[in-house]
Amino acid sequence: MEEEIRRENDRRYAFYRMLNATDRVLWRLEEMNRDGVTTIPDPVRHKIRETVEELPDPCHEVFRDSDRVQETLDSIFELQESLFKWRNPEWALEEGDDLERAAS
Repeated sequence: MEEEIRRENDRRYAFYRMLNATDRVLWRLEEMNRDGVTTIPDPVRHKIRETVEELPDPCHEVFRDSDRVQETLDSIFELQESLFKWRNPEWALEEGDDLERAAS
């Protein structure tokens, strides 16, 4: 029983660890964008790639490895959406959804 609980907790928290990792990437990219940086330095690109590699395979498909801040920022947002869909295949923003309206 304890082993089953541990496995369930591991699965539950794995998603949050992955989401947190992508949030850190977004934060860094948003700071760069705010500061007017348009090209991602190689060490930062390498760290982004390492983060993406830790995510489930379906998430890799939407990632665009670019040296452009805005393109990579957009790609990470799409990757997060893919991560939510990986966790819950029925999850999707519907047109008119409160989150979509709030973003407009």
